[in-house]
Amino acid sequence: MNALVPIEQSNVAAYRASTDAAELCKEIVVATATNIQGRKYVCVEGWQAIAVAHGCAASAHSVERVDGGIRAIGQVRRMSDGTVLAEAEGFVGEDETTWFGGEQTTKWGTKNLPKRPDYAIRAMAQTRAISRACRSAFAHVVVMMNANLSTTPAEEVPSGGFEDAQDAEFVEVATKPVAREKMDGPFPTKTALKKAADNFIGDLRKVAELGELEAILSAPSTQALKEQLKRCWPGYLDGRDMPEEFEPIIDMVNRLREEMAVPEAAE
Repeated sequence: MNALVPIEQSNVAAYRASTDAAELCKEIVVATATNIQGRKYVCVEGWQAIAVAHGCAASAHSVERVDGGIRAIGQVRRMSDGTVLAEAEGFVGEDETTWFGGEQTTKWGTKNLPKRPDYAIRAMAQTRAISRACRSAFAHVVVMMNANLSTTPAEEVPSGGFEDAQDAEFVEVATKPVAREKMDGPFPTKTALKKAADNFIGDLRKVAELGELEAILSAPSTQALKEQLKRCWPGYLDGRDMPEEFEPIIDMVNRLREEMAVPEAAE
């Protein structure tokens, strides 16, 4: 059970959100990834970080015993309005000796494992459901990180790895990092440009007088930011491909000028 719900967002905006999330989350995703038999798998903490970077939250519900084991349903919801963006099933099978106990044979020998407590099995079903739902929505973000990570959730991988490499949803990427295209302007990355634009908008909201507003707008740093936004991220200026509730900088400046204008004295 894997389901995706279409959302109203332009392709350009969706892609930008994913590239930003990949850059923001790469450190925590790589740091929390599990190495199993030489391959790195993303853990639930990494998947949740990617979801949060997209303004989403992941959770699990409907934990129940079914034929063959315990299952749970995972969901990814948009935090702004609660819309479900992805659903997936997490399952712990009775044939998994790590959880339900039994004889386990590995290259190191054979041993009998005890059954884990029910709460632990149910918790693992929920963890797998969350990771699987996040994978349904954000597997492409892991690929964008270019960190040689598998998109198979770590919680689904046996402790000894997969006997058949085809069982793993592995993403082979170049071991040599792909050089980022240097942005033309004072801000070298999209993250730096976004931070500068957000800080500028925050400064505009604090302005109380028209003279102060005009001084900010005429500053060389403002002109440099404006020119780079015009080339690299015009949506900040005019609102294209931005969320409906976003107020573009041009509209904000015009509104502030009108609000701060001194009315002419009546003759």
